[in-house]
Amino acid sequence: MSASGRPILFRGARAVLRDGCSTRTISVLVAGGRIAAVGDSIEESGARVIDAGGRWLLPGLIDMQINDVEWLARGPADAAFHAARIREVIDHQVSLGVTGFVLATLASPPDELEAYLRGMALVRAGERALDAVFLGGLLEGTFMNPEHHGAHNPRWVMRPDRALLERLIATGGMRAVNIAPEMSAGAIDLIRLARERGVVVACGHARPHAERLREAVRAGLRYIIHLGNGPTGSSFKTLHDGGMLEEALRNDDLSITVIADGHHVHPRLIRDWIARKPFSRVVAVSDAGFALGPPVESFEVFGIRGGVAPGGAYLYLESSEDPDPARAHSSDAVQFFGSAVDQKKVFENILNLLTIEVEGVYQRRHEPLAFADAVCTAVAICSTNAARLLDLDDRGGIDEGARADLLLARIEGEPGAYGLEIDEILAGGRRMARG
Repeated sequence: MSASGRPILFRGARAVLRDGCSTRTISVLVAGGRIAAVGDSIEESGARVIDAGGRWLLPGLIDMQINDVEWLARGPADAAFHAARIREVIDHQVSLGVTGFVLATLASPPDELEAYLRGMALVRAGERALDAVFLGGLLEGTFMNPEHHGAHNPRWVMRPDRALLERLIATGGMRAVNIAPEMSAGAIDLIRLARERGVVVACGHARPHAERLREAVRAGLRYIIHLGNGPTGSSFKTLHDGGMLEEALRNDDLSITVIADGHHVHPRLIRDWIARKPFSRVVAVSDAGFALGPPVESFEVFGIRGGVAPGGAYLYLESSEDPDPARAHSSDAVQFFGSAVDQKKVFENILNLLTIEVEGVYQRRHEPLAFADAVCTAVAICSTNAARLLDLDDRGGIDEGARADLLLARIEGEPGAYGLEIDEILAGGRRMARG
């Protein structure tokens, strides 16, 4: 990577600007880690000139949910060890084109959570130039509904607790927190508290009814964690105006994240959800189980055993009991542990979904978007919307003054089979090696 302060000038790029795709090639000047200028013709003496040749210039990818189960499976560690590991994750993720990410926690003992979050705080303090790529932690497993624990150990799932929440927020490592609003009468007050402390509040692995979810939104709840997975509570009844899934889709004050690995949520449903929500309220995440790349064999984390699907397609829960023959024919035949993809693959999946005609589940047919519109929408869903949701005004877009997180890339292939080939990665204006 280049650590020099020399400006970089991209010429002839097809850039995805914050307000949409450019209809012509333009120039973008990077200086001091920021986008200094965007325009038709820019001259800067002394700048390193990169001829984009009509290639795409995209904002760096942002992944709001990555898990590092390989690291957590090793057991307790102190804050300094956690910080060193997170910096390894930063280097790996940046090499894939991810210039911002959030690490999720698992349901685990409070002392271990506190140490992990303190390690996150050390990185957020910014000792290295690349530390700003790490956006903080998502406290995911602690305050969920235990009946919806998924791959989390229910032993360490707790009812919303003010003292514990304040203790963990005080570490300085937390960016977002999951609070199931139905789990206590005081959960709404905790949502309000977290938001007042600058923490983004989410709801997942939960099943509040629609009225309770709306109450949580009024208190500061911002988004639903991996809609459809966890699992997500649902109700077709008129009582309390339905369930969590239904309210998440119709409430325009709520954003949703979706695991777009091609397995956790059927692509037909994702296409329906993108059509139902304002697409600015949809964020695609990897929910990668392993932050440094998926495993090739079985693993165990906090007493929960997982396996790897043939070909490494996804991670799943292994049962310690003899399988029930009837289970093979049920909709619960496979329970996921996490995904085995990265955010680059997520971007490709979203782009390909948008460029072909799709038969939905609730909507019979979705027309393909024009290619440029599909690219812009995929960028929004895989970067811009996440930045907005995390209150990062200077990320997720290409405009003057923004942090220079950029990808110079080729998008090659055909509708439904496009691939993103990254030629240049800038993270905070620093040129990075590609993975």
